[in-house]
Amino acid sequence: MPVILDIVFAFVIGSILFLIIFTLMGNINQAHFDKTLTTTAQINLVTIAQIIESDFLKIGYHVKDDAIQYADSSTIRFKADLKNDGDVVNVKYSLGDPIIETRNPRDFRLIREASGYSSINASVGLTSLKFTYFNSSGNVIPSPITSKNLLDSIKAIRVKIKLESLEPVYSYITGDSTYQSVFWEKTFYPRNIPREN
Repeated sequence: MPVILDIVFAFVIGSILFLIIFTLMGNINQAHFDKTLTTTAQINLVTIAQIIESDFLKIGYHVKDDAIQYADSSTIRFKADLKNDGDVVNVKYSLGDPIIETRNPRDFRLIREASGYSSINASVGLTSLKFTYFNSSGNVIPSPITSKNLLDSIKAIRVKIKLESLEPVYSYITGDSTYQSVFWEKTFYPRNIPREN
C-alpha cells in the first residue's frame, strides 16, 4: 500500500510541475509574440511619422498662394515643393477603406498621394488618423474646411495616429484576444504659411 501511495503522490507532484512548466512556457511565448507585434507596430508608426513630418513641414514651400486646398478631420490636401527642386506638387493624405485582408477589424489603409512622386497605399495597422486645425490665436477651426478664408487662416495642424497590430494577442489569463497599439501625436507649424492674418 505505501508503494501505491508513493506512486500516486509522485504522479500528483509531477503533474503539478508539468502544469507549472507548461504555463510558464505559454506565458513566455505570449510575451514574445506580444513584444514582436508591438515592435512591428512601432516600426510602422515611426516610418509613417517620418514621412508625414517631412511633408507637413514643407506645406506651402515655393507656393505662391492657396497652400492648403482642403482640410477635414481625416483628409488634408496641400501644395508643396517636396524635393526642393522647384516642382510644386499636390499632396493628399487620407484615411482609406477598411482592410479585410487582416484579422484586425479596425484596420484602414493610409493613403498618401503626391502627384509625380511615389504614392503610399499602405496596410500597416492604421486604426485612427485625425487632423485638427488651429488659427493664429490657437483656436480650433471646425472641419471640414473648404472656404478660402478659413483655409488661409490655418496656422497649425495637429496629427494624431493610432496603429494596432495586424494580429491579435491571445491572453491565457483572461481568455481574450487584444491588439497591441501605439500612438503618435504632433502639432506642426508649417514655416511657409504666414503666421499673421
